[in-house]
Amino acid sequence: MNDIDLFVPGEHFPVVVQAGQDYVSKPAMHYQEECWDLTYVQFKYQGVKIEVGNGEGPRIFDATKQTWINLDIDFSRYEIVNLLGLNLPLMLREDLIRYKSALSRPVDLEDIQAIRKSVISLPNSRKES
Repeated sequence: MNDIDLFVPGEHFPVVVQAGQDYVSKPAMHYQEECWDLTYVQFKYQGVKIEVGNGEGPRIFDATKQTWINLDIDFSRYEIVNLLGLNLPLMLREDLIRYKSALSRPVDLEDIQAIRKSVISLPNSRKES
């Protein structure tokens, strides 16, 4: 695991940015990089890089089609995972695989392999959709 990537609905993005203000390593603003076009903030906490994207309007570069596409995040589709006593919503595997397949960077292809090999279900998880 290189980092933690999160998306939050647009209306919650400013609250998240403010809550993590002491740990900002890359300020909240719009970035267009090689494969990503979105507004996000990067935090560094205990040596771990945490990137939080605004769920309104992100785009990714679809390597197979060689074009930018909207990354439509459906926040109603998730799995609840209990981690350290917290119930956290986690993007469904098929949604994660779909967008990582479009990106098709080596790191994404490795992630897809790991996701598909993983048959271990996290304890106390349930699916929503």
